[in-house]
Amino acid sequence: MSATLRTANSAEALRSAFDSERALPFAARGVEQSENLITIRVAGDPYAIRTSEISGLVADRKIVAFPSPTSELLGIAAFRGVLLPVYSLAALLGYAAETEQTRWLALCGSEEPLALAFSGFEGYVHVSLDQIHAAEQTGAMQRTVRHVVRGVDMVRAVISIPLIREAIQKRCDKNGVSKER
Repeated sequence: MSATLRTANSAEALRSAFDSERALPFAARGVEQSENLITIRVAGDPYAIRTSEISGLVADRKIVAFPSPTSELLGIAAFRGVLLPVYSLAALLGYAAETEQTRWLALCGSEEPLALAFSGFEGYVHVSLDQIHAAEQTGAMQRTVRHVVRGVDMVRAVISIPLIREAIQKRCDKNGVSKER
């Protein structure tokens, strides 16, 4: 067998092995699918947020309040030279009011950035996808939470930032708030 033919056969075998490997689901390849979450407290209750859905986390920013027909809007805060609307995560989740000071802000988005205020940041966790389950929620929770993470030492509702954004947009549309600047 010529060297060229052996090289061609080896290249074909490698290409076939590569293609076969990529055709398998992650779990079949031995690669664990996982999710990174931050764990927080809202009105004293435990929640989690996917890190892939936020752009940052900051503490102790001054929030300047102003009159608004949207009760969830706490005001605006500056971050890196940009003014962001700050919404109460507790109010968006259906709580009457946050019992503790809302010192943490989850920064969300880059096109139309906003911040979500909450009282307690607890940490960061890395969980496998088999620990994340569909949530059985009603009311305000149904509009903002679709999953629950269940681990050995925790059970938390996972707040969906896209659903939160949708709830804010609906609330602003209902109040006739214009997005024009």
